[in-house]
Amino acid sequence: MRHSEISSGMSLLKILRLLLVVTALASGSGIFAKPAKLKVFILAGQSNMDGQAHVRTIDFLSEDLDPTRAALLKTFKPDGKELMTRDDVWVSNAGVHDKLQPGFGGRRNYDKLGSNIGPEYAFGHYVGEAFEEQVLLIKYAPGGQSLYVNFRPPSAGKTGIEKLDEKILTKEVADKWNEGRVEPVVGLQYRNMIRYVRKTLANLKKHYPNYDEKAGYEIAGFVWFQGFNDMFDVTGRKQYGANLVHLIKDVRSEFKAPDMKVVVGVMGVNGPHNEHNPKQKDVREGQRFINGVPEFKGNAKAIETAPLLDPRVVALTAGGWLPEYDRDFKKDPITEKERAMLGRAMSNKGFHYSGEGRFFILVGKAFAESMLELLKSDG
Repeated sequence: MRHSEISSGMSLLKILRLLLVVTALASGSGIFAKPAKLKVFILAGQSNMDGQAHVRTIDFLSEDLDPTRAALLKTFKPDGKELMTRDDVWVSNAGVHDKLQPGFGGRRNYDKLGSNIGPEYAFGHYVGEAFEEQVLLIKYAPGGQSLYVNFRPPSAGKTGIEKLDEKILTKEVADKWNEGRVEPVVGLQYRNMIRYVRKTLANLKKHYPNYDEKAGYEIAGFVWFQGFNDMFDVTGRKQYGANLVHLIKDVRSEFKAPDMKVVVGVMGVNGPHNEHNPKQKDVREGQRFINGVPEFKGNAKAIETAPLLDPRVVALTAGGWLPEYDRDFKKDPITEKERAMLGRAMSNKGFHYSGEGRFFILVGKAFAESMLELLKSDG
């Protein structure tokens, strides 16, 4: 009897100890902690946020003149064969809602993945590495759109050009491209961006069954990469900075996210020296403008993208008209070796950053690092 009592006592003591250990482990692992909110990042702009770089050009990263950058290829091709994917990062773009992987760039059929990447691929990787929480990227990036007209935010008001301000989509165009909505052309893509984000957020459980509805989500950041179409309107160029301020404020207001961090990619088409082009210079200066807005200090930042283009590619593709690349291609034509390099590096035109996968890896990484720096400032 006494032996039985002692055994029972020992068992009870072990059970108590075990419970204490389990409780401690559970607390440390977050089992009993408040569920973590889904971290949501909105990526918006036009065709270069969409991304026109064929996946084969990612390999050119290994030929970078900077050994540190060249080594990054192992991050995206760990086994040297297959490009990485991440289950802890989701991506919503047009009709595709899936895990982070190659193929979310420009494509003919936006209801399935293609063979191109945009900034989302590297951005998603580095943001995913930084957070324990699940991450969602919502990308909205229709090609050929301006901030001045198409993405014009509500607080910017009308353009002041009566014919433009009164222009309405025809029923035929609305049925084909705008889900039947007949509405003003000015601000159309801004409204559609907001609609797409809201629709995605309203259907998270449908698109991503592992989404924790109890934990919810937090819109943590907004990345803007655009500008090409604004070059072709003098008013749009000159007003770019003011319109960008309106865009940032309006997106924050739309989603009741006053602390949402913002990263803007300064247009870098054809490299750093292309500011000889006054049109592109105006747009670049408009994008840089936000760095001097007092209320954006520490929560919004414009970063340079032009230096991320491969200088060898720029010298060959822009060399005939930029004075920094003094080469007469009639007298000194592109060599077979140079042509082969361009074949490995490029998959599109210069206004699409030559469809250079290397560039889109580096720019996505730069966007992520700037975003994480802003988020870190919150402590």
